[in-house]
Amino acid sequence: MSASAASATSVGGLESAASGSSAAGLVSVAGVRPAWATSAAAVGAAPRGSLTTRVFLGGQDAQGLAAYATAVSTPGSMSYRRFLGSSDAASRFGPSAAEASAVSAWLRRSGLTVTSTTDQYVSATGSVSAVDKAYGVTLRSYILAGGATAVAPDRDPLIPASLQSSVATITGLTSSSLPMYSQHVTAATASQDLRSNGGGSGTPTGPLIPSPCSAYYGQSTDTTDPAFSGADEPYTVCGYSASQLRSAYGATGHSGGKATVAILDAYASPTMLSDANTWSAHNGLAAFRSGQYSQIVTPSAWTNVDACGGASGWGAEESLDVEAVHAMAPRARILYYGANSCQDSDLLAALSDLITHRRADVISDSWGGPLHSSAGDEPASTIAEYEHLFQLAAVEGITVNFSSGDCGANDPSTVCGSGEGASYAQTTFPASDPWVTAVGGTSAAISSHGRLEWNTSWGTDAWVLSSSGTSWESLGWIFGGGGGAAADFAQPDYQRDSVPSALADTLLTGASASSPRRVVPDLSLDADPFTGMLVGETQQLPSGATGYAEAAIGGTSLASPLLAGLEADTISERDGVPIGFINPTLYCLGAEHMGHDALRDVTDAPSGVTQPIAEVFPPFQGQTAAIAGLGQDGSLHAGAGYDDATGLGTPGSLFIEELAAS
Repeated sequence: MSASAASATSVGGLESAASGSSAAGLVSVAGVRPAWATSAAAVGAAPRGSLTTRVFLGGQDAQGLAAYATAVSTPGSMSYRRFLGSSDAASRFGPSAAEASAVSAWLRRSGLTVTSTTDQYVSATGSVSAVDKAYGVTLRSYILAGGATAVAPDRDPLIPASLQSSVATITGLTSSSLPMYSQHVTAATASQDLRSNGGGSGTPTGPLIPSPCSAYYGQSTDTTDPAFSGADEPYTVCGYSASQLRSAYGATGHSGGKATVAILDAYASPTMLSDANTWSAHNGLAAFRSGQYSQIVTPSAWTNVDACGGASGWGAEESLDVEAVHAMAPRARILYYGANSCQDSDLLAALSDLITHRRADVISDSWGGPLHSSAGDEPASTIAEYEHLFQLAAVEGITVNFSSGDCGANDPSTVCGSGEGASYAQTTFPASDPWVTAVGGTSAAISSHGRLEWNTSWGTDAWVLSSSGTSWESLGWIFGGGGGAAADFAQPDYQRDSVPSALADTLLTGASASSPRRVVPDLSLDADPFTGMLVGETQQLPSGATGYAEAAIGGTSLASPLLAGLEADTISERDGVPIGFINPTLYCLGAEHMGHDALRDVTDAPSGVTQPIAEVFPPFQGQTAAIAGLGQDGSLHAGAGYDDATGLGTPGSLFIEELAAS
């Protein structure tokens, strides 16, 4: 890639087409067989049954796509914001109909049943033996590092050499495709996590909103429990309202009515719209008008439900995302898109549909995971397919946000890092990809007047009241916003003048990088569950019954849709003209307006705020009080200018206007 929007590829060298001769007239599709599928790890044949695979099609002119995506996103370029329509983008850079037809014909000749053909992929099903024969592989069972078993091919699949440029990657051959996790934290479950050093998160057994709590930051102070570091601390925020968040980020008076925001998660809550309307009434907002909310979900096609934490396990995430966008842009159209699982194959299929048909101006994604885990590494060809879609989105003027993660550096020596199976300290993907906006987290102090008085980085050290009730006992670091240098991606041009070399040249493991790396996040918004947003959802109540209730929720899953709402407001400020991939523009704004009205700098120790910063979580669900320390994101730190905890900072009061005018 060239110019200044992005110039990154995986350090392993991402290959977007088949390569490597394997037999007469055949070539292999590189990067499909996972590294853990070795002969030493093989434990037998794959279970019999039927499999569904997807052949993602290679686009035309990959270099031209990257170059145009760069030019159209770079301020000062002659092509800046001269976006292509979806049909023009498809004709210039997408797969041709002839390629799709040729791939479909080959799959049928190979004994598989083609079930669907889209603009970006062909789906086919068949028995394990038929899949083996079609792709020239043997599917086997392998034992993983953690002791579980998974199915994978014993080699990269083979395709006819004539289709080499037509195939980007093949998914569905591996049963242990890395799951992507939602990035939300509920205050109720977080309070349990405090007592177990991050290992809690069961079903709440008491009220969902603690009492006492603060209606705004610092409203109510704990004078009952022992002082912390010589001072009485405020009770945790009950959960900010839509009007508080809109006021804090300069969205008051904006509606987002000329923009469409797509929210992509896995599965779908059956009560999402009714819950959002109930929540809107509680926040003084009108219910969704006819046609303002829509969804694309296919429950009959849901797969891997257990591996993804259950369909209902995504419910809080889905409600949070819809309501957070609605809070910031109450008249924006919202399209909820429920992927059929949290696996790459289904998430890529959903992204493909959203982008190739340009169903939205902004896409908010509150999910992700480590590229390197105990379940194996993300295949290079899969990363390449994500990146292809992100570049296509940039060309079409679609803004794509991803949550940066809720576990700081994803260090496996921490409870939350080991919980996601990270092999070593690393960033969260896809947020780490240089073609998306990585949204990190802050702890936000919103005053009684709706002003954002100060921010600090979201990171929680915790203490619990001792059994004697006379002192606080340390529990250590619990969680925080994701960030740091991404080992798999080179530094994009837009970061070269803003990111300190000490950050870009040092990996999260502490090792020196061979060349400067992409660093995340790009921007941060409120994500601390103890300064989170009050979210409404139909859920299991403490009584055991099911009903609507509200609870404070945070995580970078909150930050991403909050930003998406601000971006919808920006598009409406531009009379519906899209803004596209905003990172190059953000870094220009950072250079011009850091510490001013467009972007506010964030530090671990905000000026004028007494240190250490902490909140009291009162006795809750039968457990004693706890202290949540703010501004302590493990090995990540927020300081003056760009940092690896909060990026360029947080939106200021004129962020919408400055982004619209840039």
